[in-house]
Amino acid sequence: MTRAPEASAASTSWLGLDEAAKRLNVHSATLRDWADKGRIRTFRTPGGHRRFSESDVNAMGAQTAPGLSLLMNATVGHARIAMTGGRLASETWYSRFDEAAKIRQRVLGIDLMQLLVAYLGERQRDWSVEMQEIGVRYADLAKDVGLSIGDAMRAFHLFEDIVRASVDQVTAAHVGGAGELEHNAGWFLNEVRVAMVESLSKEG
Repeated sequence: MTRAPEASAASTSWLGLDEAAKRLNVHSATLRDWADKGRIRTFRTPGGHRRFSESDVNAMGAQTAPGLSLLMNATVGHARIAMTGGRLASETWYSRFDEAAKIRQRVLGIDLMQLLVAYLGERQRDWSVEMQEIGVRYADLAKDVGLSIGDAMRAFHLFEDIVRASVDQVTAAHVGGAGELEHNAGWFLNEVRVAMVESLSKEG
């Protein structure tokens, strides 16, 4: 990766890491990996921050697998329904969540879905480190609000149900490979759950 020449940088629109990853519906780690492999034009600012070509981001976005995009959008929709429909409020463990914890939970859910979509789109890569990290983040949240391991698993299971409902929606839309999608999504979520429980067990 090289620093973009001044003329090129001036004549090209560049995006920061978070914005580029958001537009592509991918995890930031995936975008870094693509940049390192030369799949997208990028350079570093004098301060060391990555910038990504907006035209490349737009072109890659047009090629995004429709099934994965649908999965991401469907999950967000189902999560909103669960929140506005009172499903979360009916869970006893949710009463421990103050407003700050609820925000952390929402951010975690978005990050988890971005990582899941990235994993499903590039399964040949080893995602174990990222899965471990997000599992630990779920454990940290559970510990901070005082959840038992059992309640932490119940909370994660509710989100897993939301993801599975989204996978069913993808299947109903006749997106190819839906059966494999369900299997791979289930394996991914189980690995994150295991990482969460292991982290909570160590704390105990």
